[in-house]
Amino acid sequence: MPKAKLQSADVEPLDLSLPEDEAQQSRVEDVYHEILARIVRGELPGGSELKSTQLANALGVSRTPVVQALSRLIADGIVTQRMNMRAMVRPGAENWLVEIHELRLLLEPAAAARAAQHMPDEAIQKLQRQADAVDPQNNDDWPRLARDFDFALHLAISDHAANQPLRGAINKCWQYKQLSYELGPERTEAILRGFREHRIILAALAARDAATASAAMELHLRLASSYRPEGRVV
Repeated sequence: MPKAKLQSADVEPLDLSLPEDEAQQSRVEDVYHEILARIVRGELPGGSELKSTQLANALGVSRTPVVQALSRLIADGIVTQRMNMRAMVRPGAENWLVEIHELRLLLEPAAAARAAQHMPDEAIQKLQRQADAVDPQNNDDWPRLARDFDFALHLAISDHAANQPLRGAINKCWQYKQLSYELGPERTEAILRGFREHRIILAALAARDAATASAAMELHLRLASSYRPEGRVV
């Protein structure tokens, strides 16, 4: 990867590139998500053999990040590989993001109930300030701010559920959320509805109402997939 540099006649060039190990990790992450995107879009259907050389050529990278990305996909259960056999896409893996959303339905309502009891006041106040900054009437950048609030709210609930395994499972699910946005871009109407639902969840947290926080989270997650025109990527 070429290194980005600032140069001046009077100062020594400043190297702004990532350290090699971080750059390699970033490439592996990009390759992982690109292969998963192709699986979710149906371009690599269940049963497809995954040849590292062909994938490297298709993605314009070396084999090393492809092999590492395939290892991650195998560990996550998206790709399978038997002893001395080539890696293959798991049958049904095109529904990976749907299955992740189903897992969130099992985890996040319970986490919201726990967070209503454990989230510090300062964390709730920080979320309220972030929500107040989302102004659809006067700020053209409100969809990005609403999405930032979306991430912040869900991850704050995860952080303050007072259960480390629960936090780890939710955060793992949220590693795929950006990919779901990229594969199924949301309409502004859907973003606005989601934002209103997030504010209801936040109000329940602020009121320390565990039952309402849990119910509001469950309703929000059940409605989320209906906002996608294709109904599959959530």
